[in-house]
Amino acid sequence: MRTLAVALVVLVVGAGVTAALPAAANSDRAPRDADSETRDALAVRADGPVEGDSSANETLAVEAREPPTLPERWQRTYGGSGDDIFADAVRTDDGGYLLVGWTGGENRDGWVLKTDGEGNKQWAETLGGSGTDRLWGVARTDSGYLLAGRTDDDGANGWVVEMSADGETLENRTLGSGAFYAVERRDAGDATGYLLAGWTDGDGSTAGWTVGLDANRSTAWQESHAVPEGYDAGYIRAIVPTDTGYYLAGKIEGDSDDAWALRLAADGTREWQTTAGGPSRDDVWAAASAASPGPNASDADAGFVLAGETESNSTGPRDGWLVKFGPDGTVEWEHRPGGEGTQWLDSAMRTDEGFLFTGGSDAGPKGSVDGYLLATDAAGESERQTYYGTDGWDKPWPAIRAHGGGYLLAGQTSGNGATARDGWLLRIGGQSANGTGTTGEATTDGGGTTDEAMRGDTATATATSEGPIPGFGLDAALVALAGLLLVAQQWESR
Repeated sequence: MRTLAVALVVLVVGAGVTAALPAAANSDRAPRDADSETRDALAVRADGPVEGDSSANETLAVEAREPPTLPERWQRTYGGSGDDIFADAVRTDDGGYLLVGWTGGENRDGWVLKTDGEGNKQWAETLGGSGTDRLWGVARTDSGYLLAGRTDDDGANGWVVEMSADGETLENRTLGSGAFYAVERRDAGDATGYLLAGWTDGDGSTAGWTVGLDANRSTAWQESHAVPEGYDAGYIRAIVPTDTGYYLAGKIEGDSDDAWALRLAADGTREWQTTAGGPSRDDVWAAASAASPGPNASDADAGFVLAGETESNSTGPRDGWLVKFGPDGTVEWEHRPGGEGTQWLDSAMRTDEGFLFTGGSDAGPKGSVDGYLLATDAAGESERQTYYGTDGWDKPWPAIRAHGGGYLLAGQTSGNGATARDGWLLRIGGQSANGTGTTGEATTDGGGTTDEAMRGDTATATATSEGPIPGFGLDAALVALAGLLLVAQQWESR
């Protein structure tokens, strides 16, 4: 009987330990690398975007991988048979979102789409003429929205549209030859203003272009910014409003393509410009203030961070690229997150603990190109990388703080039932419109992201029938062991 008791004890304890092991093993499981071909990122140039080949339209693939820091809430696609994309987004007062971009085939039109808080389409408008038209940026006004982009009815022209909160076009105008890639609102003291930025025709080259608008959206000033010596063209793609003026970020082209950073006073006067980059191609898509969220979030003395992609000294064919500039234009740090494959970063924002960047990568576990989210500390050191998307081609472009915490990512996908490539929204983290959230995750609405939301792992899959016996863990095994020892003693006393 001693032999029987010992055997039973070994079986019970073994079963309990085995049941406890899968959870620990799965918590360290790394994302699987998918076999995929390298795809070029969507590249903005004066003559329009350059894209990789479309992938097959397939549905979301469920992968066994490390749980994401910010779990997916929902994703939606929008569009028709042409090429549709969202290039910018803002939150609306009714708990929804307004997206801008372009839609259509050979002759694209500007596209404005309004959703509720769960991504359900409420209305949409197309704007433009007989040529190709694109809306790159949107900013909120006191009564609606200010849209900016490019219209090509009679050559490329910087395009500005004022729209009411319900989608009525109030004013539609052009401000000169070129294009606007960004628009931002700036509130400083009692003054409200707006800045448009992009490119215009310079003296024998393409120059940077900024236009300041007053609170009524009338032109207050405009400036062209000649590129530094040795370069042929410059494009301003990102604006960071500050308490004293603006930081600008973009790209310049010459023997190699490099980053271009500028600082402007509130009246548009250029205070300095500088460049960064290496011997190969470098590109910039976004920028964010380096000031901590809160009352001093617009402090110019904190400097700013630009985000993009680099082929200079990269690990893969192309890495993500981060550069921090101080208030005097000095480079304070530089990082190349990524690794194997191709990565690029399209959006940037400051969080409570550091920065959040989004972009694309062909090294993810889902499809040919996946949405890529990178969280860093305040010094730009990578802390977490997460992939989102479908098993098609996915590109989140802008990312904004969502209602209820978390983030809304917008861009383009060829998966999830898309026809060709459709506009794409992805909601991650925070709470849904019905108030449901994720255990262990906490966010602040509009004022940054808490440490728990950025680092807390939340499981996204339920146990299957092949998993451990429900309720039979190590504690249960110890209870069973005590019972078996008692039975063995009773047998011995017989």
